[in-house]
Amino acid sequence: MERDRYKEKVMNTVSERQLVSIMNNTKWRVLQTAVLNTLPFPPPFQAKYVLGESPSPNEFEDDVWYLGDWVEGLMPFYKVEWIRVRPRRIVNTGRLIPPEIIDITEEFKGILKEYSIPYYCDNESIYIYGYTSETDKIIKD
Repeated sequence: MERDRYKEKVMNTVSERQLVSIMNNTKWRVLQTAVLNTLPFPPPFQAKYVLGESPSPNEFEDDVWYLGDWVEGLMPFYKVEWIRVRPRRIVNTGRLIPPEIIDITEEFKGILKEYSIPYYCDNESIYIYGYTSETDKIIKD
């Protein structure tokens, strides 16, 4: 019952803000499965949820060492306004050796193209919208 009220609140907010749905549960599930099963690591992401004031984490301008939570961080899919993915990861190899950056951007874009998932690129980040009011930037391959 609580879940139904939460979903209703999300859908009402989507309607009030006049957002257009870009992704659906099937597309999110396909993306989630492909990321978890085909990439060398689940890339970190910043998420903006429909009912949230600001994205989480707040800072996401630089490469990070942690992995993305592609299960709990996206569920339920209908709450996701957008995610900003940085398909890169810092790996520390020792104190005296500079960290290595592992970049899987092309592999990640390959998944998006293979499954026809619309996205937008900006400043080493890939945005995937659950909902938006501006569709002119989104790439559909």
